[in-house]
Amino acid sequence: MVKFKKWMSLALATVMCIGLLAACGGDNSKTPDTQAPGTTTPDTTPDTTPDPAPDTPEPPAAEGYSESPFITALGTYGAVEDRLPAADDIMVETVNAAGEPLEIGTFGGELKRSAGGGNWDAGKPIEEGLFRFNTHAEIEPNVAKSYEVNDDATVYTIHLREGMKWSDGEPFTAEDCVWFYNVVCLNKLDSKGVRNCHKDANGDPAVVEKVDDTTFTVTFGTPKYDFIEALTVDLKWHYAPKHIFEDICQKILDGDEAGAIAAGKELTGVEFSDTGALGKETLYYFWNYSGIPTLNPYVLSTEDGKNNIKGEYYEFVRNPYYWKTDANGQQLPYMDKIVYTTVQNVDQTLMLLLDGTVDYQTIAVQDAPTVLEAEQTSGTKINLYEWAGAEWGSAAHQLHLNLGIADENKNALFNNADFRQAMSICVDREALASALTDGWQEGGQAAPQEGTLGYSEEWSKKWTEYDVEKAKTLFESAGLVMGSDGFYDFANGSDFELNIVSVAELNAAETFALLDTYYRAAGIKCNFRDYDRSYIDNELMAGSLECMLYPVTPIGDVSIALKPNSMVPGYATNVAWYGTMKKDTATGDLLELINLKEELDKTADTDGRNEIVSKMLKLHEENQWTLGYVAATPAIHAVNARIHNFPDGLVWSDIYRDMGIARCQCWYIQE
Repeated sequence: MVKFKKWMSLALATVMCIGLLAACGGDNSKTPDTQAPGTTTPDTTPDTTPDPAPDTPEPPAAEGYSESPFITALGTYGAVEDRLPAADDIMVETVNAAGEPLEIGTFGGELKRSAGGGNWDAGKPIEEGLFRFNTHAEIEPNVAKSYEVNDDATVYTIHLREGMKWSDGEPFTAEDCVWFYNVVCLNKLDSKGVRNCHKDANGDPAVVEKVDDTTFTVTFGTPKYDFIEALTVDLKWHYAPKHIFEDICQKILDGDEAGAIAAGKELTGVEFSDTGALGKETLYYFWNYSGIPTLNPYVLSTEDGKNNIKGEYYEFVRNPYYWKTDANGQQLPYMDKIVYTTVQNVDQTLMLLLDGTVDYQTIAVQDAPTVLEAEQTSGTKINLYEWAGAEWGSAAHQLHLNLGIADENKNALFNNADFRQAMSICVDREALASALTDGWQEGGQAAPQEGTLGYSEEWSKKWTEYDVEKAKTLFESAGLVMGSDGFYDFANGSDFELNIVSVAELNAAETFALLDTYYRAAGIKCNFRDYDRSYIDNELMAGSLECMLYPVTPIGDVSIALKPNSMVPGYATNVAWYGTMKKDTATGDLLELINLKEELDKTADTDGRNEIVSKMLKLHEENQWTLGYVAATPAIHAVNARIHNFPDGLVWSDIYRDMGIARCQCWYIQE
């Protein structure tokens, strides 16, 4: 991981303050374990799959439980032990995701954050799934306390915690898990439907049945060897409060759209345009709406002026029925609130961090010197924490050509490796990276990062040489002909123009402006336009986007086996490079990639799974279906020194829920 340390050395040299190293997140010399779940773990055949169990001390005696004075002052919730699960089923947090001991914290205070308007930015840090990953790619119990699997991996029995409650105090039971799947998922009321984790090798949905209040089963028609891991990636929570949504969902199923929308408005205060929007927003993005109970450590405030995630300010307030404690019996979370101030641009976010208005921010590497200087100029002490990343190259500089585009001429061109290679080598990556990042990042390719599954030096440098003349030869080899205007046309004489789009809030226009100078010099005429996210999402689902810069779903993650969404066609609806391509429309190596994933799903032994994963990654390396122009850097988190228990050396990955793996319920404030 020496390569990942280059940015820190440069930052420290810039501010001429080597002594700050000790303040930058502790010992930064360790290498994060980026083992991919489902690929290099011990044999996962059914007869050797262990029941996950927390490696924690015995829960403290009931008389040892304590609550935040914030809750005590409200005087409406009763004794803390009555709000926690049964004593044997309380989840006790003693270590962070890297297995390092947590400090015993103190209650109180507010975590101050900047935000751009809800959704995953607010959701991932507080999300609670049935199970969770640690940074070693191991499954840990969470909402569920354990599971069992039969000999042929067709029946999973999941055990919940006795006495758990929703944030409104109502019991949380297996009925909430079973109802969510059978009503919401099977009827696609949350817009997502049955996830891949619940499909067997034939594509048939699982059967989910209640055994008792704390137990339910998931049954497959064929063996499902990686169900628990896939569930933790694909669906996460697998539950919804039936007592809240049963009536609304029944109205939707009965075709009573007006009644369902009215009930949704009564619940959330929002009048949704139709039942599709109602279901998606309240059953999928549920944390964004006050009045919807959750199992999360924090819930959106119900107080006017503090409960609109589209507003300038909003709050998430501690859940009085949260089901975790620390080793001393203090009911988590430690902090009473997470408060958000909406910002409009990156510069404003950095300013708020430096003046202490917000407590943490993930920053660009080129901002590291500014952050380190802040302590000297403003007295605000900020620690820097470095996490490894999982994306293939810098997401901001990935270019995705839609290999499934309907236009026959462009489809043939984009699927031609010579064209993709030409689009890659016609750009001077080092000059581009230097211009865009003030010299802090290097040129690179869309390939696995060093230290992650699939990395090879050869792949990281594939098609990265700068050679305009060779690029022109490759364009012509791909069937393009130079027109009289100095730009390439199709062989039939029709104009070729590459239409590139991006999401407006991602600020990709500057990157395009620089790329466009290289493309035009090589004879490729391009158009660029950015749109709001909702438009992009709709176009992605329709498969009509031709080419995307800074894609909403960058290629790459910790495991191609467990989260193939960005890497295997047909597994997601928001991936620009394969669009709406599925098995029946894929050909060549793309079809082979899909076939290998299907073979992987039927393979039990570890060696066999590892061999298939290697073949899948090799296909990506050989074809380079997506292009990257700038190498990835680690994720750098700038955190006000008053925040304690913030972990260092983890992995930033959607599989690990990005900031979710930092487990903010265990953070505490010490001024």
